Amino acid sequence: MSALIAKTRELGALIQQSDEFAAVRAAMETNTQNDELVDLMRSLQMAEGGYAAEARSENPSESKMQAYKDEFERLYSLALERPAMQQFQTAQKALGELMNRIFGLLTLCADGEDPETCEAPEEHGHHHCDGDCSSRCAGCG
Repeated sequence: MSALIAKTRELGALIQQSDEFAAVRAAMETNTQNDELVDLMRSLQMAEGGYAAEARSENPSESKMQAYKDEFERLYSLALERPAMQQFQTAQKALGELMNRIFGLLTLCADGEDPETCEAPEEHGHHHCDGDCSSRCAGCG
């Protein structure tokens, strides 16, 4: 078992050396230096916190909760329009796809397939994935 953990740590180090991981880190850094985006994210957190506080109150007001929800959605849309956030989402998606492929390969190996030749599915309809993801599915991430 310790050999598996050691190899997993090696794999983790390789993931952290990947272009996908580097792109996410760079996009995160860019976002933390973008004052407008930082302010938007703070406002998002305040709207989310206000909603949660109202929901936990003794007599929650549906209208107040809806107002917080509407504000959150408005701010979230504004954040998603920012190029820095779009870059982050693109980078995060690419890293997620890499992780799904890795998980898919590991799953196939755990199912007894040849580690040297098996290929993880990249999307629904490929190798082992019928689109019904109620079971283990490497194709759905």
